[in-house]
Amino acid sequence: MPAQVAVCVQAELVADREEAARDQLAQIRVDDFDAIGTVHFARAFVLEPVIDTEGHPIPPSIVYMADVDGSADEHFRALPTEIHALFENCRGYPGTPGVAARLLWLHEHSLRPAAYYRHTADRPVEQIKREAYLREQVEVVLDELTAAQRTSVDAVAHTVYRAVKRRPDLSWAIRRPSSPGLTYGVLRISTLVAIVLGLLLVLPLVGPFLVAWVLVVRVLELRDTPESGAVDIGHIDAVRRYEDHGVQNPFTGIGFVKPGIVRRLTMRGALLGLDLAFRLVMYRDNLSGVQTIHFARWQPVDGGRRLIFASSYDGNLESYMDDFISRLAWGINLVFSNGVGFPRTRWLFFGGAKDEIAYKHYLRRHLVPTVVFYSAYPTLAATHIDRNADVRRALRAQDPRWLEAM
Repeated sequence: MPAQVAVCVQAELVADREEAARDQLAQIRVDDFDAIGTVHFARAFVLEPVIDTEGHPIPPSIVYMADVDGSADEHFRALPTEIHALFENCRGYPGTPGVAARLLWLHEHSLRPAAYYRHTADRPVEQIKREAYLREQVEVVLDELTAAQRTSVDAVAHTVYRAVKRRPDLSWAIRRPSSPGLTYGVLRISTLVAIVLGLLLVLPLVGPFLVAWVLVVRVLELRDTPESGAVDIGHIDAVRRYEDHGVQNPFTGIGFVKPGIVRRLTMRGALLGLDLAFRLVMYRDNLSGVQTIHFARWQPVDGGRRLIFASSYDGNLESYMDDFISRLAWGINLVFSNGVGFPRTRWLFFGGAKDEIAYKHYLRRHLVPTVVFYSAYPTLAATHIDRNADVRRALRAQDPRWLEAM
Protein backbone atom coordinates (compact mmCIF):
# COMPACT_ATOMS: atom_id res chain seq x y z
CA MET A 1 0.00 0.00 0.00
CA PRO A 2 1.13 3.61 -0.53
CA ALA A 3 3.26 4.99 2.28
CA GLN A 4 1.69 8.43 2.59
CA VAL A 5 -1.71 9.56 3.79
CA ALA A 6 -3.30 13.01 3.77
CA VAL A 7 -4.17 14.46 7.16
CA CYS A 8 -6.53 17.43 7.41
CA VAL A 9 -8.18 18.93 10.47
CA GLN A 10 -10.51 21.93 10.28
CA ALA A 11 -11.98 23.41 13.46
CA GLU A 12 -14.01 26.53 14.18
CA LEU A 13 -12.29 29.15 16.28
CA VAL A 14 -13.82 30.30 19.54
CA ALA A 15 -15.29 33.81 19.24
CA ASP A 16 -12.64 36.53 19.66
CA ARG A 17 -9.75 34.00 19.46
CA GLU A 18 -8.80 34.66 15.84
CA GLU A 19 -6.02 37.11 16.65
CA ALA A 20 -4.67 34.90 19.41
CA ALA A 21 -4.56 31.99 16.97
CA ARG A 22 -2.72 34.11 14.41
CA ASP A 23 -0.16 35.09 17.04
CA GLN A 24 0.41 31.44 17.94
CA LEU A 25 0.77 30.46 14.30
CA ALA A 26 3.54 33.01 13.86
CA GLN A 27 5.46 31.51 16.81
CA ILE A 28 5.29 27.83 15.83
CA ARG A 29 8.73 26.29 15.28
CA VAL A 30 8.47 24.02 12.27
CA ASP A 31 11.66 22.21 13.29
CA ASP A 32 9.57 20.43 15.93
CA PHE A 33 8.17 18.24 13.15
CA ASP A 34 11.64 16.79 12.55
CA ALA A 35 11.37 14.76 15.74
CA ILE A 36 8.32 12.91 14.42
CA GLY A 37 10.27 11.51 11.47
CA THR A 38 7.27 10.57 9.34
CA VAL A 39 6.05 13.98 8.14
CA HIS A 40 6.88 14.97 4.56
CA PHE A 41 5.10 18.34 4.58
CA ALA A 42 2.83 20.14 7.01
CA ARG A 43 1.03 23.48 7.05
CA ALA A 44 -1.37 25.42 9.24
CA PHE A 45 -3.33 28.58 8.53
CA VAL A 46 -6.40 30.58 9.48
CA LEU A 47 -9.49 30.85 7.28
CA GLU A 48 -11.19 34.18 7.85
CA PRO A 49 -14.95 34.49 8.44
CA VAL A 50 -16.95 34.83 5.20
CA ILE A 51 -20.51 34.78 3.88
CA ASP A 52 -21.34 31.85 1.59
CA THR A 53 -23.15 32.00 -1.75
CA GLU A 54 -26.55 31.72 -0.03
CA GLY A 55 -25.89 34.45 2.51
CA HIS A 56 -25.01 32.18 5.43
CA PRO A 57 -22.02 33.07 7.63
CA ILE A 58 -19.01 30.78 7.84
CA PRO A 59 -17.03 31.43 11.05
CA PRO A 60 -13.23 31.63 11.15
CA SER A 61 -11.39 28.35 11.49
CA ILE A 62 -7.98 26.75 11.84
CA VAL A 63 -6.88 24.29 9.15
CA TYR A 64 -4.00 21.90 9.71
CA MET A 65 -2.74 19.69 6.86
CA ALA A 66 0.07 17.17 6.67
CA ASP A 67 1.41 14.51 4.30
CA VAL A 68 2.61 11.67 6.49
CA ASP A 69 3.90 8.11 6.43
CA GLY A 70 1.70 5.68 8.31
CA SER A 71 -1.78 6.55 9.54
CA ALA A 72 -3.59 9.68 10.68
CA ASP A 73 -4.01 8.17 14.15
CA GLU A 74 -0.26 7.62 14.49
CA HIS A 75 0.35 11.18 13.38
CA PHE A 76 -2.17 12.62 15.84
CA ARG A 77 -0.43 10.80 18.68
CA ALA A 78 2.88 12.43 17.69
CA LEU A 79 1.62 15.99 17.06
CA PRO A 80 3.94 18.73 18.38
CA THR A 81 2.77 20.47 21.55
CA GLU A 82 2.46 23.76 19.68
CA ILE A 83 -0.17 22.32 17.33
CA HIS A 84 -2.20 21.15 20.31
CA ALA A 85 -1.85 24.64 21.79
CA LEU A 86 -3.12 26.09 18.52
CA PHE A 87 -6.22 23.89 18.62
CA GLU A 88 -6.96 25.10 22.13
CA ASN A 89 -8.34 28.21 20.42
CA CYS A 90 -11.01 26.05 18.76
CA ARG A 91 -14.49 25.06 19.90
CA GLY A 92 -14.73 21.89 21.93
CA TYR A 93 -11.03 21.14 22.15
CA PRO A 94 -10.39 19.24 25.42
CA GLY A 95 -9.11 21.77 27.95
CA THR A 96 -7.15 19.35 30.07
CA PRO A 97 -4.44 17.13 28.59
CA GLY A 98 -5.84 13.71 27.82
CA VAL A 99 -4.67 11.55 24.93
CA ALA A 100 -7.97 9.76 24.37
CA ALA A 101 -10.13 12.89 24.45
CA ARG A 102 -7.81 14.82 22.17
CA LEU A 103 -7.51 11.95 19.70
CA LEU A 104 -11.29 11.68 19.58
CA TRP A 105 -11.62 15.43 18.93
CA LEU A 106 -8.99 15.35 16.17
CA HIS A 107 -10.67 12.43 14.43
CA GLU A 108 -14.08 14.11 14.70
CA HIS A 109 -12.70 17.21 12.95
CA SER A 110 -10.74 15.30 10.31
CA LEU A 111 -11.60 15.64 6.63
CA ARG A 112 -10.81 13.39 3.69
CA PRO A 113 -9.50 14.88 0.44
CA ALA A 114 -11.60 14.49 -2.69
CA ALA A 115 -8.40 13.86 -4.67
CA TYR A 116 -4.82 13.32 -3.50
CA TYR A 117 -1.59 13.28 -5.50
CA ARG A 118 1.75 11.95 -4.23
CA HIS A 119 4.89 12.33 -6.32
CA THR A 120 5.96 8.80 -5.38
CA ALA A 121 3.53 6.93 -3.23
CA ASP A 122 5.90 4.28 -1.87
CA ARG A 123 8.85 6.46 -0.80
CA PRO A 124 8.82 7.34 2.95
CA VAL A 125 10.68 10.24 4.57
CA GLU A 126 13.47 8.04 5.92
CA GLN A 127 14.21 6.59 2.50
CA ILE A 128 14.31 10.02 0.84
CA LYS A 129 16.78 11.31 3.41
CA ARG A 130 18.96 8.22 3.34
CA GLU A 131 19.15 8.21 -0.47
CA ALA A 132 20.15 11.90 -0.42
CA TYR A 133 22.92 11.01 2.04
CA LEU A 134 23.97 8.08 -0.17
CA ARG A 135 24.43 10.34 -3.16
CA GLU A 136 26.53 12.79 -1.12
CA GLN A 137 28.78 10.01 0.11
CA VAL A 138 29.13 8.43 -3.33
CA GLU A 139 30.35 11.78 -4.59
CA VAL A 140 32.95 11.78 -1.81
CA VAL A 141 34.08 8.27 -2.80
CA LEU A 142 34.32 9.32 -6.46
CA ASP A 143 36.44 12.33 -5.55
CA GLU A 144 38.87 10.11 -3.64
CA LEU A 145 39.44 7.58 -6.44
CA THR A 146 43.00 7.33 -7.71
CA ALA A 147 43.97 7.36 -11.38
CA ALA A 148 44.58 3.61 -11.21
CA GLN A 149 41.00 3.07 -10.10
CA ARG A 150 39.61 5.11 -13.02
CA THR A 151 40.72 2.80 -15.85
CA SER A 152 37.13 2.26 -17.06
CA VAL A 153 33.53 3.06 -16.23
CA ASP A 154 32.99 -0.53 -15.10
CA ALA A 155 36.03 -0.33 -12.82
CA VAL A 156 34.78 2.90 -11.24
CA ALA A 157 31.30 1.46 -10.69
CA HIS A 158 32.66 -1.72 -9.12
CA THR A 159 35.06 0.18 -6.84
CA VAL A 160 32.30 2.45 -5.58
CA TYR A 161 29.99 -0.55 -5.08
CA ARG A 162 32.57 -2.27 -2.88
CA ALA A 163 33.23 0.93 -0.94
CA VAL A 164 29.53 1.38 -0.24
CA LYS A 165 29.08 -2.26 0.74
CA ARG A 166 31.93 -2.04 3.27
CA ARG A 167 30.61 1.07 5.06
CA PRO A 168 28.11 0.39 7.89
CA ASP A 169 26.41 3.72 7.25
CA LEU A 170 25.85 2.91 3.56
CA SER A 171 25.56 -0.88 3.28
CA TRP A 172 21.75 -0.61 3.48
CA ALA A 173 21.83 0.82 -0.06
CA ILE A 174 22.76 -2.59 -1.43
CA ARG A 175 19.45 -4.00 -0.21
CA ARG A 176 16.23 -3.63 -2.16
CA PRO A 177 14.16 -0.65 -0.95
CA SER A 178 10.77 -1.38 0.54
CA SER A 179 7.82 -1.16 -1.85
CA PRO A 180 4.11 -1.99 -1.90
CA GLY A 181 5.04 -5.27 -3.59
CA LEU A 182 3.67 -7.37 -6.41
CA THR A 183 0.24 -7.74 -4.80
CA TYR A 184 -0.34 -4.01 -4.82
CA GLY A 185 0.83 -3.74 -8.43
CA VAL A 186 -1.50 -6.52 -9.55
CA LEU A 187 -4.36 -4.94 -7.61
CA ARG A 188 -3.68 -1.54 -9.17
CA ILE A 189 -3.63 -2.89 -12.73
CA SER A 190 -6.66 -5.14 -12.24
CA THR A 191 -8.62 -2.24 -10.73
CA LEU A 192 -7.71 -0.04 -13.68
CA VAL A 193 -8.77 -2.71 -16.18
CA ALA A 194 -12.04 -3.30 -14.31
CA ILE A 195 -12.87 0.41 -14.32
CA VAL A 196 -12.11 0.76 -18.04
CA LEU A 197 -14.22 -2.30 -18.89
CA GLY A 198 -17.03 -1.09 -16.65
CA LEU A 199 -17.05 2.31 -18.34
CA LEU A 200 -17.17 0.70 -21.77
CA LEU A 201 -20.13 -1.43 -20.71
CA VAL A 202 -22.22 1.39 -19.21
CA LEU A 203 -21.28 4.07 -21.76
CA PRO A 204 -24.11 3.18 -24.17
CA LEU A 205 -26.58 3.47 -21.29
CA VAL A 206 -25.30 6.67 -19.70
CA GLY A 207 -24.04 8.32 -22.89
CA PRO A 208 -27.26 10.24 -23.62
CA PHE A 209 -27.44 11.34 -19.98
CA LEU A 210 -23.86 12.64 -20.10
CA VAL A 211 -24.58 14.58 -23.30
CA ALA A 212 -27.60 16.18 -21.64
CA TRP A 213 -25.53 16.94 -18.55
CA VAL A 214 -22.83 18.68 -20.59
CA LEU A 215 -25.49 20.72 -22.38
CA VAL A 216 -26.86 21.87 -19.03
CA VAL A 217 -23.34 22.78 -17.89
CA ARG A 218 -22.88 24.77 -21.11
CA VAL A 219 -26.04 26.76 -20.39
CA LEU A 220 -24.73 27.48 -16.89
CA GLU A 221 -21.37 28.55 -18.33
CA LEU A 222 -23.08 31.20 -20.42
CA ARG A 223 -24.59 32.63 -17.24
CA ASP A 224 -21.34 32.62 -15.24
CA THR A 225 -19.86 35.88 -13.99
CA PRO A 226 -16.06 35.71 -13.86
CA GLU A 227 -14.13 37.79 -11.35
CA SER A 228 -12.46 40.90 -12.72
CA GLY A 229 -10.22 43.73 -11.65
CA ALA A 230 -6.76 44.01 -10.15
CA VAL A 231 -5.54 41.90 -7.24
CA ASP A 232 -5.10 43.64 -3.90
CA ILE A 233 -1.38 44.35 -3.47
CA GLY A 234 -1.63 43.98 0.30
CA HIS A 235 -3.01 40.46 -0.11
CA ILE A 236 -0.23 39.53 -2.53
CA ASP A 237 2.40 40.79 -0.09
CA ALA A 238 0.79 38.84 2.79
CA VAL A 239 1.06 35.62 0.77
CA ARG A 240 4.59 36.29 -0.49
CA ARG A 241 5.83 36.77 3.03
CA TYR A 242 5.75 32.98 3.48
CA GLU A 243 7.12 32.01 0.06
CA ASP A 244 10.58 31.44 -1.41
CA HIS A 245 12.36 30.46 1.80
CA GLY A 246 13.70 27.24 0.29
CA VAL A 247 13.61 24.99 -2.75
CA GLN A 248 9.93 24.23 -2.13
CA ASN A 249 6.92 26.48 -1.71
CA PRO A 250 3.38 26.02 -0.40
CA PHE A 251 0.36 26.75 -2.53
CA THR A 252 -2.86 27.13 -0.56
CA GLY A 253 -5.95 28.45 -2.32
CA ILE A 254 -9.64 28.39 -1.42
CA GLY A 255 -12.87 29.26 -3.19
CA PHE A 256 -16.61 28.72 -3.13
CA VAL A 257 -18.22 25.99 -5.19
CA LYS A 258 -20.90 27.38 -7.50
CA PRO A 259 -24.40 26.77 -6.12
CA GLY A 260 -26.67 24.12 -7.58
CA ILE A 261 -26.54 20.35 -7.77
CA VAL A 262 -25.19 20.30 -11.34
CA ARG A 263 -22.05 22.22 -10.46
CA ARG A 264 -21.48 20.37 -7.21
CA LEU A 265 -21.84 16.94 -8.81
CA THR A 266 -19.70 17.95 -11.79
CA MET A 267 -16.89 18.97 -9.47
CA ARG A 268 -17.20 15.85 -7.33
CA GLY A 269 -17.25 13.62 -10.41
CA ALA A 270 -14.16 15.34 -11.81
CA LEU A 271 -12.32 14.99 -8.50
CA LEU A 272 -13.28 11.32 -8.22
CA GLY A 273 -11.82 10.74 -11.68
CA LEU A 274 -8.66 12.64 -10.75
CA ASP A 275 -8.21 10.67 -7.55
CA LEU A 276 -8.53 7.37 -9.40
CA ALA A 277 -6.04 8.57 -12.00
CA PHE A 278 -3.55 9.51 -9.27
CA ARG A 279 -3.91 6.12 -7.61
CA LEU A 280 -3.88 3.97 -10.72
CA VAL A 281 -2.04 5.85 -13.47
CA MET A 282 -0.13 8.93 -12.27
CA TYR A 283 1.19 7.26 -9.13
CA ARG A 284 4.89 7.82 -9.78
CA ASP A 285 7.11 10.79 -10.50
CA ASN A 286 4.88 13.27 -12.35
CA LEU A 287 1.42 14.75 -12.59
CA SER A 288 0.58 14.71 -16.30
CA GLY A 289 4.08 15.88 -17.17
CA VAL A 290 4.49 18.32 -14.26
CA GLN A 291 7.47 17.04 -12.23
CA THR A 292 7.76 19.84 -9.68
CA ILE A 293 4.92 18.79 -7.35
CA HIS A 294 5.64 16.72 -4.26
CA PHE A 295 2.07 16.53 -2.95
CA ALA A 296 -1.26 18.05 -3.95
CA ARG A 297 -4.78 17.70 -2.63
CA TRP A 298 -8.26 18.94 -3.43
CA GLN A 299 -9.94 19.31 -0.05
CA PRO A 300 -13.65 20.13 0.44
CA VAL A 301 -14.28 22.16 3.60
CA ASP A 302 -17.24 23.87 5.29
CA GLY A 303 -19.58 21.05 4.42
CA GLY A 304 -18.56 21.08 0.76
CA ARG A 305 -19.37 24.75 0.24
CA ARG A 306 -15.71 25.59 -0.36
CA LEU A 307 -12.75 23.74 -1.86
CA ILE A 308 -9.11 24.08 -0.85
CA PHE A 309 -6.36 23.24 -3.30
CA ALA A 310 -3.08 22.76 -1.45
CA SER A 311 0.23 21.65 -2.88
CA SER A 312 3.94 21.56 -2.07
CA TYR A 313 5.95 22.39 -5.18
CA ASP A 314 9.43 23.33 -6.39
CA GLY A 315 10.32 26.74 -7.76
CA ASN A 316 8.38 29.99 -7.67
CA LEU A 317 4.69 30.70 -8.06
CA GLU A 318 4.94 32.19 -11.54
CA SER A 319 6.66 29.14 -13.06
CA TYR A 320 4.27 26.87 -11.16
CA MET A 321 1.23 28.58 -12.67
CA ASP A 322 2.83 28.49 -16.13
CA ASP A 323 3.37 24.72 -15.83
CA PHE A 324 -0.29 24.18 -15.08
CA ILE A 325 -1.47 26.45 -17.88
CA SER A 326 0.75 24.83 -20.51
CA ARG A 327 0.25 21.20 -19.45
CA LEU A 328 -2.95 20.88 -17.44
CA ALA A 329 -5.31 23.68 -18.48
CA TRP A 330 -8.02 21.16 -19.39
CA GLY A 331 -7.84 19.53 -15.95
CA ILE A 332 -7.87 22.89 -14.18
CA ASN A 333 -10.97 23.89 -16.12
CA LEU A 334 -12.73 20.59 -15.47
CA VAL A 335 -12.49 21.09 -11.69
CA PHE A 336 -12.16 24.80 -10.99
CA SER A 337 -14.67 26.03 -13.56
CA ASN A 338 -17.18 24.86 -10.94
CA GLY A 339 -15.80 27.49 -8.58
CA VAL A 340 -17.29 30.94 -8.14
CA GLY A 341 -15.50 33.64 -10.15
CA PHE A 342 -13.35 31.33 -12.32
CA PRO A 343 -12.54 32.71 -15.80
CA ARG A 344 -15.25 31.79 -18.30
CA THR A 345 -14.98 28.29 -19.79
CA ARG A 346 -16.55 26.62 -22.84
CA TRP A 347 -17.78 23.03 -22.69
CA LEU A 348 -15.92 22.51 -19.39
CA PHE A 349 -12.50 22.00 -21.00
CA PHE A 350 -11.85 25.11 -23.08
CA GLY A 351 -11.11 28.74 -22.22
CA GLY A 352 -10.77 29.28 -18.48
CA ALA A 353 -7.11 28.78 -17.51
CA LYS A 354 -6.06 29.52 -21.10
CA ASP A 355 -6.88 33.15 -20.36
CA GLU A 356 -3.51 33.48 -18.63
CA ILE A 357 -3.87 36.92 -17.07
CA ALA A 358 -7.42 36.32 -15.79
CA TYR A 359 -6.48 32.89 -14.44
CA LYS A 360 -3.38 34.13 -12.59
CA HIS A 361 -5.35 37.02 -11.09
CA TYR A 362 -8.02 34.53 -9.99
CA LEU A 363 -5.45 32.32 -8.27
CA ARG A 364 -3.78 35.22 -6.48
CA ARG A 365 -7.14 36.48 -5.15
CA HIS A 366 -7.87 33.09 -3.64
CA LEU A 367 -4.47 32.34 -2.09
CA VAL A 368 -4.28 31.99 1.68
CA PRO A 369 -1.13 33.07 3.56
CA THR A 370 0.47 29.78 4.65
CA VAL A 371 1.95 30.94 7.93
CA VAL A 372 3.25 27.53 8.98
CA PHE A 373 4.95 25.43 6.32
CA TYR A 374 7.24 22.49 7.09
CA SER A 375 9.31 20.32 4.77
CA ALA A 376 11.28 17.28 5.91
CA TYR A 377 13.79 17.80 3.07
CA PRO A 378 13.76 21.53 2.20
CA THR A 379 16.82 21.40 -0.06
CA LEU A 380 15.57 18.59 -2.31
CA ALA A 381 13.52 19.20 -5.42
CA ALA A 382 11.31 16.36 -6.62
CA THR A 383 13.68 15.65 -9.50
CA HIS A 384 16.58 15.41 -7.02
CA ILE A 385 14.67 12.81 -5.01
CA ASP A 386 14.04 10.77 -8.16
CA ARG A 387 17.69 11.05 -9.21
CA ASN A 388 18.92 9.89 -5.79
CA ALA A 389 16.63 6.86 -5.99
CA ASP A 390 17.97 6.10 -9.47
CA VAL A 391 21.55 6.19 -8.16
CA ARG A 392 20.70 3.71 -5.43
CA ARG A 393 18.83 1.42 -7.81
CA ALA A 394 21.61 1.30 -10.39
CA LEU A 395 24.37 1.07 -7.78
CA ARG A 396 22.66 -1.90 -6.20
CA ALA A 397 22.48 -3.60 -9.61
CA GLN A 398 26.15 -2.72 -10.28
CA ASP A 399 24.97 -0.98 -13.42
CA PRO A 400 27.57 1.64 -14.44
CA ARG A 401 24.85 3.80 -15.94
CA TRP A 402 24.22 5.21 -12.46
CA LEU A 403 27.29 7.37 -13.05
CA GLU A 404 25.24 9.32 -15.61
CA ALA A 405 22.99 10.57 -12.80
CA MET A 406 25.91 11.94 -10.79
